[in-house]
Amino acid sequence: ARRNALRLLGPSAAREGDLGEALVAAANGVVTAEAKAAFDRALALDARDPRAKFFVGLAAEQDGKAAEAAAIWHDLLAHAPADASWTHVVRESLARLEQPPAAAPGPDAADVAAAADMSADQRARMVRGMVARLAERLSHDGSDLDGWVRLVRAYAVLGEDDHARAAAADARRALAGDQGKLRRLDDAIKQLAPAASVVGVEERK
Repeated sequence: ARRNALRLLGPSAAREGDLGEALVAAANGVVTAEAKAAFDRALALDARDPRAKFFVGLAAEQDGKAAEAAAIWHDLLAHAPADASWTHVVRESLARLEQPPAAAPGPDAADVAAAADMSADQRARMVRGMVARLAERLSHDGSDLDGWVRLVRAYAVLGEDDHARAAAADARRALAGDQGKLRRLDDAIKQLAPAASVVGVEERK
């Protein structure tokens, strides 16, 4: 319905924002790449659109970019009308973001593991947002060896063994034409113990 509104009525910040919000809802709160693109288009039409700015900030938080998310939300509050009804949502998001530990971990090897030190709510938002974006990117470009290793590791951290095995299998298919990368993939996964047993990596003979 949101896509049809855009097709029939033409683009506007409100209609792009409606589409983005619908996509976030369908993804259980994750700002997917497609949703982020809709919010970016909304901001291109209206640079001060509060809904689009809020969700762009949420996308940054879910990518582990706490400082970027905080900057977006502080700017949003700085330009908010005095009677804006949505400011409490932004303030609550900032309070959640800036409470200890203040800096949300990034999506590299050590940082994903460090998510265990965050609250359950923070960890779920950060890790699942990162995992969804990374998996989506790898589905379009499977040549990124480091990306595959991060994806398998993230699933292992989440305790999602089936997803870890599936990601490892997808990685091997995507990298099948590069034996060097395949060897490095297996070596990297072996170092994720106990994740190595989860994804079925066998020692080379």
